[in-house]
Amino acid sequence: MRARTRRARVVAVVVVAGLVGSTLLGAIAALGGGGVSIDIPAQGPWTVGVAGDLGRVPECVRDPAVAESYMSADMPSSGGSLVLDVDADAADVERVVRCLARVIDPARIGVMTTPTPRDAA
Repeated sequence: MRARTRRARVVAVVVVAGLVGSTLLGAIAALGGGGVSIDIPAQGPWTVGVAGDLGRVPECVRDPAVAESYMSADMPSSGGSLVLDVDADAADVERVVRCLARVIDPARIGVMTTPTPRDAA
């Protein structure tokens, strides 16, 4: 009987340790330990599209890499886009996306290549 009780305690300790460990890992990821996973095209220039209120993230809109920003006319805004400067690089795009993802669900953020006038010719 003692062996059975001891085995049950060991199993209980392992289960509790696993739950605590997974909770801590989740908390670390939520606080910025985990990265935002959004596909970024290899070539720019880039536009970051958002299905959400860009008015909630003014610091992201004012990022030095953002050349132009657009928001839907409804209030609060239901979407918008940030057109990055032609000279922006992938690190600039990642910085803007991380800024947005602090407030807006990353699933509602997308990055696409911005058409240029030479693409239309």
